[in-house]
Amino acid sequence: HTEGLPLKNERYYYGILSKEEKAAYRMIYNGIKMRALNIVVPVYLPPKQIQDVYLKVLYDNPIFYYINQTVIRMTGEAGYYILLPEYLYTNNEIEKINQDIQNVLRRIDVKARTMLSNEFRLEKYLHDSVVKSVAYDYDSLQKNDCYNAHSIVGAFLDKKAVCEGIAKAFKLLCNEYSMKCIVVLGKADPEGKFDGDTYHAWNLVKVGNGSYHVDVTWDNMFEREIEHISYDYFNVTTEDILKDHQPMGQLPICTDTGLNYFHCTKSFVGTYEELVTLITQRFNARAIMFKIRPESPEFKTLDEVKAKTYLALSYTMLMKGTNKKTAVLFNESQWIGKILFPQEEA
Repeated sequence: HTEGLPLKNERYYYGILSKEEKAAYRMIYNGIKMRALNIVVPVYLPPKQIQDVYLKVLYDNPIFYYINQTVIRMTGEAGYYILLPEYLYTNNEIEKINQDIQNVLRRIDVKARTMLSNEFRLEKYLHDSVVKSVAYDYDSLQKNDCYNAHSIVGAFLDKKAVCEGIAKAFKLLCNEYSMKCIVVLGKADPEGKFDGDTYHAWNLVKVGNGSYHVDVTWDNMFEREIEHISYDYFNVTTEDILKDHQPMGQLPICTDTGLNYFHCTKSFVGTYEELVTLITQRFNARAIMFKIRPESPEFKTLDEVKAKTYLALSYTMLMKGTNKKTAVLFNESQWIGKILFPQEEA
């Protein structure tokens, strides 16, 4: 039993399984929860399907961090399969890790509790808490045994993880505040080509009355050379996510825009004048982020977006009689611009 860890799960993948697959899921779930060395699965399904259900159990339940999911050992035959899970920690180690994760969740909870009446602010806070505390674990990409990087242990305790660990951490946090959240698997490529080894994990959330894609990893590392929190992939539609992400499997279609970051912060621009106004109004902020309104007549190409951004910034500085140090970044696939004001060294 995973004492002390939240179990307010939303088990999306369980919900889309067939009757036979659901039976297998429940047996695997109960076996892992009890940390059984042998899990008997008496169902008539092909081995590949059993393995697929096994992985869905792990994606639905981030608290099963203590399983090595890179190896699925199985024996037996149809009607009597036996799974032989590999546990990464002893029972005592698991109890200690559970307590350490619980301590992290308590620290997050102090501020989260003040936002329960505003789902946008609460979700943004959970997103930001992961972005601020978890570094992308590039080292683990070169190694085969970095299990933590793929789990909530990497995200919450090691403070470094890969996309899968980050997505699982965000799911667990959302579920803790009764927000439905899925770990989505697929491919991602800024150029939208999806060829080669571009496997990726992110999330799909249900907030308010709408469903949205959220990619916490890419909001942290899209432009690595300048540290900032990005919201390019905070509550985006299926249409927008498909520009540089390619999900695998059956997912809800997301068409809502009500809780998209740029919608909520009134940061869509469609004309040069709107861009100047936005920069002028937010000139004292640490960052100004904007997204080009679809089918804007004044921004037909990315080159136009870039040129007019620099022009608007120069004009605003001239009007304010200042020449602040800035960094200007563009997310080309999403038509998003970011003007950052790096903090001066003390």
